Amino acid sequence: MSTALANLHQDLRDLVGRTIADRYRVDELLGSGGMGAVFKGHHIGLERDVAIKVLHPSLGHDPEISARFDREARSASRLDHPNCVSVTDYGSTEDDMKFMVMQLLEGTELGRVLGKPLAPLRAIELVLQIVRGLEHAHAQGVVHRDIKPENVFITRDHSGREVLKLVDFGIAKIMTVDGGKRMTQVGLVFGTPAYMSPEQAAGIEADERADLYSVGVMLYEMLAGKPPFDSPDPVVLVRMQITADPQPLPSDVPPVLAACVERLLAKNRVERFQSATEVREVLEGVHAMLRGDVTSSVEFPMPLTSSVEVASGSVVRPLPAEPAAAPARSQIPRVILGVGAATLAGVVLWVALAGERAAADGESSPGSAAPASDSARVDSELAVAAELPDVTALAEIDRLIQSGELEGAETLLVAMRDRYPKHPQLSWRWGRLLTKRKNKKAQALAAYGHAIEADRSLLDDKYFYAEIHDLLQIPALRDDALDLALREMGKYGHTFLLELVNNEKKPLTYENRQRALEELSTDSTSWALVNRRLNIALDVLQARQSLSPCQAYDEALTNVAAMPDYWFYTRVERSEVPPADTNAKNGREDPVLCATLPQRKADTLELLSALAPEDVVAEEAAAAEAKAPAPAKSTSTKPAAKKSSSKKPTPKKVDCNKFRGIFKKQCW
Repeated sequence: MSTALANLHQDLRDLVGRTIADRYRVDELLGSGGMGAVFKGHHIGLERDVAIKVLHPSLGHDPEISARFDREARSASRLDHPNCVSVTDYGSTEDDMKFMVMQLLEGTELGRVLGKPLAPLRAIELVLQIVRGLEHAHAQGVVHRDIKPENVFITRDHSGREVLKLVDFGIAKIMTVDGGKRMTQVGLVFGTPAYMSPEQAAGIEADERADLYSVGVMLYEMLAGKPPFDSPDPVVLVRMQITADPQPLPSDVPPVLAACVERLLAKNRVERFQSATEVREVLEGVHAMLRGDVTSSVEFPMPLTSSVEVASGSVVRPLPAEPAAAPARSQIPRVILGVGAATLAGVVLWVALAGERAAADGESSPGSAAPASDSARVDSELAVAAELPDVTALAEIDRLIQSGELEGAETLLVAMRDRYPKHPQLSWRWGRLLTKRKNKKAQALAAYGHAIEADRSLLDDKYFYAEIHDLLQIPALRDDALDLALREMGKYGHTFLLELVNNEKKPLTYENRQRALEELSTDSTSWALVNRRLNIALDVLQARQSLSPCQAYDEALTNVAAMPDYWFYTRVERSEVPPADTNAKNGREDPVLCATLPQRKADTLELLSALAPEDVVAEEAAAAEAKAPAPAKSTSTKPAAKKSSSKKPTPKKVDCNKFRGIFKKQCW
């Protein structure tokens, strides 16, 4: 008997060699854990090997867990997708142990190929299979809630093609019990800390977006060679999932892919991709772009559900098609911080340290029970967070700032912010105070951003909006202002973004302009105000700043040809063609395409020159004639006769009836 089998519960050990449900022979143990064990079995009637997962006897005797297991087994059995393990049967043994019959997989866990950075294309190809499986599962109402490398199996189909399979559907979801009952049994961990979403760590009911966060952790690990958060202490690891920001990905990771990872790892699930379908479409577009397979525009939605186009060489390029409306960006329950905060820091951190706390929907977070003193502390802090700052004190702060008594206003603000560190009204006042200080405009803008993050409805306040819009206009803060407008302001920032993208004298960088255009494309009214002709010209002039310059330049010239206008001529003429030798080395572009660009530019200039207005043609002809060489001088030694002008100057007309006429000779 193997050591693993010997360590099993007696009832589980006794299954080996037996036939259950009159059709499955249990042959050998494949693995075990706190939830139960997985055996290799054989369907006697179909003569086919299967995997049989059996719930631990102590868990199966709990009526709530047993009922939950049955529901999840029924859900998992509906899954029929190449990237999901097939659940073919479920039931109970003669000893009332719950079991689930699944496809027997041959291969290895995904974790075996991790541990070192993977090429971006390889990472995308692996994650795409995971996301496709989740897309199917979510459509069937099944949320995994424990996505991690150990639950992704790499196998091969009949043709030898690599296929990833998601396993442990259903089992992961029984780790929380209906009705909010606290579960402290050994082995019941709600997710794996290294891959757990912030909301799971905080005890909030997990939905499909929790799976997408875990996908982001795995994609980060594939690209960086290590997970974004790591600690031997699971409590510290859970805290990091809630509050810490990951280190930047390696510099060789394409920015568009890094942006996708960043969106997947957003602490606030409202700021993530909202569905596996969105993630799949984005990654498919990025994959096509990085491979250089894009022969025409590839449409895919970028978060938050805005419609964009991953065109050749661009990070994100907006579409002129009818844009999709972005969802509300702040929907985190106010019970978390009591003031509608859009992040899970602060009180959520206390929740993680306390070990467990019931979520807003009444379902408890598993784990060991927290000491009574810690629970009392959490309740106390939640009560404080739910209070509101004194209105009279806020009015006094406003008066002091307005009258220029900044020291007094700061004293009051510091005291109130110590008690309400994340209250949006106090963040607003702090920003207002900083605008009065010298060289504090950047910190002021950040304070306004914190206020919006905590309460987005402030943007409806005309005074707040006027103040933040003034800050956005400061040239030195343009990059920070752009980030804030894109991250927090939604449609409220469109006026500012339009000013940026329609500025030819001081244009944004290529990447930042594409980000702004992406946001503007989410609203048809704003999109109609974008100067498309100018932005096409800027695409030509800035193509070398793109991730794939040759493809960006080629596409920009195509857009010019599609909107023929002599106005483009000088812009195209002074644009720099991306050098073929440099861009071919990065492996992302076709060197043949790069080599054709000089001729493409010449052809475009020829097309545009034919559109020149008549006055421009005449002016150019005159200029050319003026530059023409003078006729050769005569070799005769006789000096050339000086030509007398046939025209005589017209004498100035004098009015002899006026007084000054008497001084004019012609009037005498």
